[in-house]
Amino acid sequence: MTNQSDQSPEAEATPRGVIQLRRLLAALPSRLASIGADIAGHNPSTTAWSAKQELGHLIDSAANNHQRVVRAQFEDGLHLPEYDGDRWVELHGYQNREWSELIEFWRFGNTQLLAAAESVPHQAWAHTLTIGDSKPMTLRFVIDDYIDHMSSHLKHIGVEISDLSESAEAGYPEKSAETEYPVNELLRRRWSSRLFQTDRSVSRETIMSLLEAARWAPSCFNDQPRFFLVFDGSDTEAFKEAQACLVPGNAWALNAPILMFSVARETFEHNGKPNRWGQHDTGAALENLLLQATDLGLRAHAMGGFDAVRVRASFAVPEGYTPMAAIAVGYPYRGSLEDLDEKQRGKELAPRERKPLSQMAFNGMWGREFQ
Repeated sequence: MTNQSDQSPEAEATPRGVIQLRRLLAALPSRLASIGADIAGHNPSTTAWSAKQELGHLIDSAANNHQRVVRAQFEDGLHLPEYDGDRWVELHGYQNREWSELIEFWRFGNTQLLAAAESVPHQAWAHTLTIGDSKPMTLRFVIDDYIDHMSSHLKHIGVEISDLSESAEAGYPEKSAETEYPVNELLRRRWSSRLFQTDRSVSRETIMSLLEAARWAPSCFNDQPRFFLVFDGSDTEAFKEAQACLVPGNAWALNAPILMFSVARETFEHNGKPNRWGQHDTGAALENLLLQATDLGLRAHAMGGFDAVRVRASFAVPEGYTPMAAIAVGYPYRGSLEDLDEKQRGKELAPRERKPLSQMAFNGMWGREFQ
């Protein structure tokens, strides 16, 4: 914490730090997830933190600043202790934690901090406090300095706060659903982008995580009638043939580093009888994969526009199995929207819409609205 006081007479204004924290919560988790666990765990040297440790330090910083914001709004002239950032990082073992877990901890901790900051009465931002042997500083300075401190550590990870602010304001690449009722944040964040980073591959470990998520989807009798053909470019000819199976309208998917086809078995494995739930269960597995991709900072877009007959013939899909969907997977596009043509830009920025609940949920009788 910088030893500095803020004497500006802005008691009526919302601190800069609060506004920036709102934007960070909207945009940073997916940007962090897109870094990838393998990169996040890399130690550049014996004296430098990995991205995991940098983010862990920011989790600790959020916890300490939450205490400051809560306590200082109730008491003027408060004194609070410092904390040893290096020892806290070591104590929590951030280097050995899951990257996705740390991202969630950061989000939860800063959501809590933002809730406390937004409850501060305007006049309380002028309350002063000292931390360790620092000079008195205002609570306003504390929250602004917290964001500046975070910015410096995010730069070490490879993330610029200014870039995040721009994408948050533009609504791109995040387009969280505007739900009528509360749902899991992962469900709100999932959407089907058509643009990917063309110069970034998806690691084998990440692909396996997507497939593992699909593996744990429910199915009738636990029959597990879902399968996936995966094309990651390691077999160049197979990848080109998979691309050739897409219809012209899905040419945008040619830029995705990963293509998949989901396939449903038509009969039950245990008795050979027709399984009318097989396609439903394959869809459930695909949704698991889509949500896992979102959690890992990827975009996964499922498509019906492909030649199923060609898929069956080209990749030896046996009789009794039906190709269901093509899936394009990659890291989200990070370039300027101004570099896109008008059609691409329009599709990427188009608002996400769904029919109202009244048209899908019925109360005990078809057509009688559930409310």
